[in-house]
Parts: sequence; C-alpha cells; structure tokens
Amino acid sequence: MCTGSCAKCLGGTLIPLAVLAFLANILLFFPGGKVISNNDNLSEEVWYFGGIIGSGILMIFPALVFLGLKNNNCCGCCGNEGCGKRFAMFTSTIFAVIGFLGAAYSLSVSAVSINRGPKCLTANNTWEYPFINGNYLTNTTLWNKCQNPEDIVPWNLALFSILLIIGAVQMFLCAIQVVNGLLGTLCGDCQCCGCC
Repeated sequence: MCTGSCAKCLGGTLIPLAVLAFLANILLFFPGGKVISNNDNLSEEVWYFGGIIGSGILMIFPALVFLGLKNNNCCGCCGNEGCGKRFAMFTSTIFAVIGFLGAAYSLSVSAVSINRGPKCLTANNTWEYPFINGNYLTNTTLWNKCQNPEDIVPWNLALFSILLIIGAVQMFLCAIQVVNGLLGTLCGDCQCCGCC
C-alpha cells in the first residue's frame, strides 16, 4: 500500500526529530552549559516544555502510528480487509493532526522566546529580560547586557532556533500525513508507486 509506505517513511523521520527536540529542551535548563543556582532565573519559555511536550511526547505517538501502517494487516470490517486499512489510515490522520498541534505549540513557544530574549543578570544586579521585541537579534553588541549566565544569549538563541526549525519541519511532515491519510482512507489498498 503506497500510502502505508509513505507513512512509514514519515514516522521514521519524526522519531529522531522528536528525540532531538526533547534533548534541546533539556539543555535549556542548563544555560551556557552550566547548572543555574536558582531555577526562577530561567526564562519562562523553558518551563513551557515546548520541545519536551509539543515536539517530543506529542510527536512520538503519531510517529509510532505512522511506522505501524506499512505492515497493517487489519482484518477489516464486515469481512472486507480494505475497510480495515482505510480505517487505519483515517486514524493516522487524527494522530497527524495531534502531532501538527504539538509541533505548532513548540514552534510558538520558540518564536516567543526568540523574540523576547533570555532572562539574565543585568548591570543593575537584577534578573530580567533586557531585550525588547527581538532588538538583540540584529545588534549583537546588546548581548553584553547579560552578565550572567555566561553565553546565555547564544545558548538560548541556538536551542530555541533548533526547536523552531524542528517544529516547522514536524508541522510540514504531519500535514503531508494528513493528506496521505485522507488519500489512504479514500483509495484504500491502491497499487501505486511509494512516495518514499
């Protein structure tokens, strides 16, 4: 079944992306690669768990469903095997929508964090967000406003950018599976060339 092969390919791609997003979010808890003394000094967006929940956990379930579609030997309904395969493809569409929403959540959290900038210790000895509306992105001299943790700006910027890109790719792949799942639901066990 061509739609099952495509789904398996998508599932195999989503698994490593989910693991990478999970790890990137965990690294955000260690600004500059160091343990921070007070967790209240971490950026708020780190605690939203965009990479852990959105691009991680909510992506693993759809990916596993997609991987299982290629070898779906469902007995069907009313003695019709094609009906069972169509139902499996329809179910994969529902999981693809869940994955899409999880990735969208991760992408949104990342975009907000990149625009806002990290929370850091400034010259007036307070922990705050010294940047306004992403102004630090084009002017790297503003990065000196953050005195502690060391290298917090490039650290947060790199990791949230990774999460942003992963979220966008996952949304695209889940959108492909929505179309693929709908085609599989309508066409059933069509014999056509695999897309992967």
